[in-house]
Amino acid sequence: MNADENRVKVDIFGQVYTLRGVGSPERLMQLAETVDRKMNALFEQNPRLDVATLAVLTALNLAEERDDLAREYDDLLTALELEARSALAEPSEG
Repeated sequence: MNADENRVKVDIFGQVYTLRGVGSPERLMQLAETVDRKMNALFEQNPRLDVATLAVLTALNLAEERDDLAREYDDLLTALELEARSALAEPSEG
């Protein structure tokens, strides 16, 4: 194991996993809690789903959220760039 890697045991949808990563143990636990919450929320809506399908749907939901945030970030970055260009193009008040 790399000296910068951490191991942490987490519970996701009733199954215990040992995660290994370079993030802090708290961060790894936070990520696992996010997945656990998403899986449980989907299961509440669809209690007949098997675990594999539930896991895939959870992954798709998280990927959609990530994609939405990336687009939002890009839109904000574009707006800031346009605002900065506009401010540079305006004659300064002297």
